[in-house]
Amino acid sequence: MSDFVHPLMSHLLVGANGAGDVVLKNVGEADFVSPFWSWFVIAITVIGFLFCILLLITQLKARTNKAGEAHVQPHEWDETLQEYNNPLPRWWVWMFVITIVFGALYLWMYPGLGAYKGNMGLIDPAYKDGWTEQKQYDVEKAKLDATSKPLYDKFAGMTFAQMAEDKAAMQVGKHLFLNNCAQCHGDAGTGGNGFPNLTDGDWLYGGSPDVIKQTITAGRAGVMPAHGDILGGAEGVNDMANYVLSLSNSAHDAVAAARGKDKFAVCAACHTAAGTGSLSDPTGALAAIGAPNLTDKIWLHGGDMKTLTETISKGRNKSVMPAWDKLLGAERVHVVAAYVWQLNRGDDGKVKNPEK
Repeated sequence: MSDFVHPLMSHLLVGANGAGDVVLKNVGEADFVSPFWSWFVIAITVIGFLFCILLLITQLKARTNKAGEAHVQPHEWDETLQEYNNPLPRWWVWMFVITIVFGALYLWMYPGLGAYKGNMGLIDPAYKDGWTEQKQYDVEKAKLDATSKPLYDKFAGMTFAQMAEDKAAMQVGKHLFLNNCAQCHGDAGTGGNGFPNLTDGDWLYGGSPDVIKQTITAGRAGVMPAHGDILGGAEGVNDMANYVLSLSNSAHDAVAAARGKDKFAVCAACHTAAGTGSLSDPTGALAAIGAPNLTDKIWLHGGDMKTLTETISKGRNKSVMPAWDKLLGAERVHVVAAYVWQLNRGDDGKVKNPEK
C-alpha cells in the first residue's frame, strides 16, 4: 500500500467532512451588538473566579480545634452521630486550585471573555488573529490537503477500471463511502427502503463513471407525482397497481390489470410505454428523470400491493440525493465514485457496470 495511505486513514473522517469550502459558524467570535454585553460577560466570569478563590481561602482557615486535636461540632444526631470540623483534605484543595488555574489559562488562550479573542497565536501563528471554529477547520483542512494531495493526484490520473484494481484506491474509497454514504445506502451499498441498492446494476440515472460522478457531485431529486385523482380515484389506482405488477410477472388481478393498461399512457411519459424505465428511452431524452424500470422486480419503496397503491395514489417526493461537491471536493468524489462503480460485480469478480 502507498506510504501516503497510512497517515491519510487517521484523517479520512475529518477529510471526508472537510474537503470542500464548508463554512462553519464562528462560535469563537463575539456577536455582541453592544460593548455592554461583552463587559457583562467578563464581569460575570471574573466574579465567579474570585468567588471560587474566596471560598477556598475561607475553608482553609483554622478552626477552634488545637493542633492534633479534632474539634467536634456542638450537635449530634441519633444520640451518637457527631460532626467533626476538620480542614479540607489537601488532595481536594490542590484539585480545586488546579481547576481554577486551568480555567484561567483556558480563558487567556481562547475567546471566552466577551469580545476578547484569546492568545492562541502565541502557540500557533495560524491563530494570530484569535481562535475561531472556522479558523481551526481551515487549518486542519490545509494540513490534511497537504498530506493527501499526492495520493489524490495519483488517483485523479487513473480510470475507474484502474482504481477498481488498486487496493489503496479502494481502501480510501471504502472509508469515504462508510463515512458519508453508508448512512443511507448501507455499509455494503445494498440500500434500503427508499434508498437505491448500488450493487445490483439497476440504475435510475445510469451506472457509467461520468454519470455516477455527476450524481454524487450535484445530487438527484427524484419525484413521482400523485396520480390518485388523475386515475379517477381508488378503483383506477387499484387497476394501475395491478397492471404495474403484471409488468414484472408478479401476482396480480388480470382483469384489473387489463383496465389499468388502458390508462398506462399517463405513466409511459416517464417509465416508457414498455415500463422499462427512463434509461431505456432510445433518444436519451428521459435519462435525467430517473424513472425506475417496472419490469425487473427491483423496487425502491416496495413492490407489494399496499405500497404500490400508496406510491401511485400519493406519489413520492422525498427521493433526494444530496450534492456532495462542497463537502467532499472533486478529488474525493472521483475516488468514492470509482468505489461505487465497482460494487456491481458478476460471479467472475469482474465489474458489470459500463466503463463509459
